[in-house]
Amino acid sequence: MKIETNILQYLPIVKNIQIFHWLHEDELQKMLLISSILHYEKGENIISQGEFGDSLYAVVSGTVEVSVKDKNRKDIPISKIETGEIFGESAIFLATKRTATVTCASETIVMKISRKNLIFYFKTYAHAGNKLLMLMILNLLNKLKHANEDLVLEKQSDLDLNYVDTLIQDFISESDLPSD
Repeated sequence: MKIETNILQYLPIVKNIQIFHWLHEDELQKMLLISSILHYEKGENIISQGEFGDSLYAVVSGTVEVSVKDKNRKDIPISKIETGEIFGESAIFLATKRTATVTCASETIVMKISRKNLIFYFKTYAHAGNKLLMLMILNLLNKLKHANEDLVLEKQSDLDLNYVDTLIQDFISESDLPSD
């Protein structure tokens, strides 16, 4: 990981990140000044499952993969996060351990904003802070919606597999009958 020193050069690029799109240029510039721009190589972890988190990340460029470890400690891929999207935002609201690992799928540049700096921003720039909070909440609700849809699909496929198992059992038991 490399830390960028010329942070204001990212102003035009950061404007395209979903939650920052509605900020005025001066509000966005102030946001950049309390943030860090970090460069990661492909394969580097940005967040590791189980570590304490206190920052929100926005993908400036590149792609990251989200995964969780199953009970056998095997990585299970969950999703990809692309340029312009955010992750880790629950750490702004909850002081808990990270629930997933986020790994760079390519060379990636992220904008990192700590909870402390974001709260300062909300208090100092209330109008912009309210816009950001609303967009962060909408983003979390959207992620929850997609997670619920995935659960429904998983449950439906479980039901379908049970139905197939029943059909196979019926077929096996009928084929065991002697023919007349």
